[in-house]
Amino acid sequence: MNIEYSNSISVEEYIEIRNSVEWPAISERQVECIIKNSQFLITIRIDGRLVGMSRIITDGGYVFFVADVIVHPDFQGKGIGRLLMEKVMEYINLNMVSGETAFINLMSINGKEGFYEKFGFKKRPNEEFGCGMSYKYEKK
Repeated sequence: MNIEYSNSISVEEYIEIRNSVEWPAISERQVECIIKNSQFLITIRIDGRLVGMSRIITDGGYVFFVADVIVHPDFQGKGIGRLLMEKVMEYINLNMVSGETAFINLMSINGKEGFYEKFGFKKRPNEEFGCGMSYKYEKK
């Protein structure tokens, strides 16, 4: 088994891996923007097959948003998500200066919160933070 890391993904590959986990469809234009504007993007391929990807959006100083952690269902439970999150956290660490604090955000799929807790993330609401909020907007 040959594991390869890469910092690139095609529009078609992104759509395919997103579809594999049954996330809502988005347009090719949106995917092009996602790829272009992600400050960090990591993929994992096994024997040439894309099996996982993750990406970060950041202001470069204080806020990092882990926008995707996607593992193809055929490879879930095999440590691919852990490898992706290790690369994500490594990127954040490398882009900070000693003594700085950062705020790392993500939105977990329902039921997957325990996975992220292993990396130090905390469920919200809690004593320190209120509920995270989302707004699904559709332009008419």
